[in-house]
Amino acid sequence: MRELFEVLPHKGIYDLSNNQVLLDTCFFIHTFQNKNEKKLRELMISWNVAMTSFNVQEFLFKEHSIDERVREYARKFLKRYPITIIDVNVTPGELDKERSFIFDTDPELLNDVKDMSDGVLIATAIRTRSIVLTKDKHHLFTVKLEEYLKKYGISVYKEFHELLSIN
Repeated sequence: MRELFEVLPHKGIYDLSNNQVLLDTCFFIHTFQNKNEKKLRELMISWNVAMTSFNVQEFLFKEHSIDERVREYARKFLKRYPITIIDVNVTPGELDKERSFIFDTDPELLNDVKDMSDGVLIATAIRTRSIVLTKDKHHLFTVKLEEYLKKYGISVYKEFHELLSIN
C-alpha cells in the first residue's frame, strides 16, 4: 500500500481548494471494514477528500493488523478514485514535532487536545479550513473542543450521512 499512497496526488498544506474533508485514520479503515466505498464515492462528488501524510503513516503502521480484505477494498478504491494526500512535516511518534506543529497552528489547542495524533489532524483542519470525519468523535472531539473549533469554522462529523446531507 505504501507505493499506492506515494503515487496518489500530494499537495502542500497551503495548496488546497475549498470543500476539503479530512479523513481520520480510524474513519478510513472503518469505511472499508463496513464496505462503505459507495458512500465515500458519493462524498467525493461534492467534496475534496483528503488524508494527511501523518494519517497515511498511521494507517501503514497499523496495516499488518488490518484484515486483508479491508486492505484490498481500500487498494482497489484508491486506484480508481484517488484521494489527495496533504503533506505535513510531522510523523507519528515524534512527540516534540507533533506538539510544535500544533503549537504553531494555535498554542491554545494544546490545552484541549489530549492525544497529539488527534491534535495534528485538528491543526491541519484549522490550517486548511477543512471538515473532519472521524469515528473517534465521542471521546476525542469533546464539546469543549468543538466549541473551540467554531471560531475557525471547523466541523467534525462521525458519519457519512451527516456530511452528505449538507450538499
